[in-house]
Amino acid sequence: MKIAMMIAVALLAFAPAADLKVGEAVPDTSLGADSLAALAKEGKVVAVYFWSQDCPYGPPLAGRLKEADEKFAGNDKVKIFIVSSFGEAEAKGTAWYKDSGLKSPFVFDEGKKLAKHFVPKQVNATFVIDAKGSLVYRGGICDDKVDGKTKIVEKIQNRNYLIEAINAALEGKPAPTSDQKFQGCGIRG
Repeated sequence: MKIAMMIAVALLAFAPAADLKVGEAVPDTSLGADSLAALAKEGKVVAVYFWSQDCPYGPPLAGRLKEADEKFAGNDKVKIFIVSSFGEAEAKGTAWYKDSGLKSPFVFDEGKKLAKHFVPKQVNATFVIDAKGSLVYRGGICDDKVDGKTKIVEKIQNRNYLIEAINAALEGKPAPTSDQKFQGCGIRG
């Protein structure tokens, strides 16, 4: 019986995290040099965006990320993190980030710790946490459609859900509806 209990405890320790629930507190985690709990204590709205250069839907939608990055650059109440968890090499992700001109911090997700914490289903997943530490949005950055072969982007409603969700969190208003379908590649294990 003791052995069975020890095996069960060991399996639970390595079980994947459950999906975060909109409206509930997000457990603390390290975001590069920052921690989610420390940012919440500072009253910051935090956005975590899972990106990949290798996913055919990542680079074509980088313009939407740049829109949000430029809009909130210098806003001391907002911090956006760009996370590479797809599986490309760290040097490749870092090189893209340096060339991109983005001001938001880039975090290479060594060992997929952030992917296991946030449980994104795919690249281009966006999580927005309000200044109280609660998840207010989980979904795609936009509803644009990317042609997988030509990489041509078709703007469907011309909405940037990352910007909308951050603004909603800043204003204490409801964020866009979470869990809408969006294009992206599955996060590699």
